[in-house]
Amino acid sequence: MGTQASTLRGFAAAKPKVPMMAAGALLSALCLSGCTSESMTGPALVPATPALPPIASDELVGKWGLGSFREEKDLVRTTDEARRFCNNPYVITKGPNGGVMMYLADQSAPTEVFVRTAGGRVYIGPSNQPPGGIKDRQVMSFENGVLVAGWVDPTVAARYGTMVFVKCPDGAAKPARTAAAKPTPAPAAAPAPAPAQ
Repeated sequence: MGTQASTLRGFAAAKPKVPMMAAGALLSALCLSGCTSESMTGPALVPATPALPPIASDELVGKWGLGSFREEKDLVRTTDEARRFCNNPYVITKGPNGGVMMYLADQSAPTEVFVRTAGGRVYIGPSNQPPGGIKDRQVMSFENGVLVAGWVDPTVAARYGTMVFVKCPDGAAKPARTAAAKPTPAPAAAPAPAPAQ
């Protein structure tokens, strides 16, 4: 015990206390910075790089092929698959207040949503919450008729993945086919009257 105490006293005498206090303060600061991680402040998707140009609501109006992916490596394949869904498109129409009508997660009727920006990021969501709210989609990219948008809510993102919208060319969405009606046969000609005798 005496040897340990003398060793500790010798160490304290050899090392100044100020650097140890500074090291302790630095360690505390690092620990506290870990407490403000993404998990406590809410989900934050990676901002698109470079910064996205503004998106007008009118650019979203139309017919879209829709797909989703969970891993970045699947984006190209999913985009090709979404393009094939133009025969059964996801339709975005103009909203009554200047937004567009889109489906939010787990809703059976469309809601009017708006394109908004915050912190260099672009969001599509309802107006009753700030940009980046829990019901929003964050636009990851939008170019050449392909919109990639991830759900901000991590539980929704886990269920649905990152959404890929591919603009359908005009006339690509054809009406559902119905069985061709059989032509109605022409009425049979009335028999000619018998010659009088």
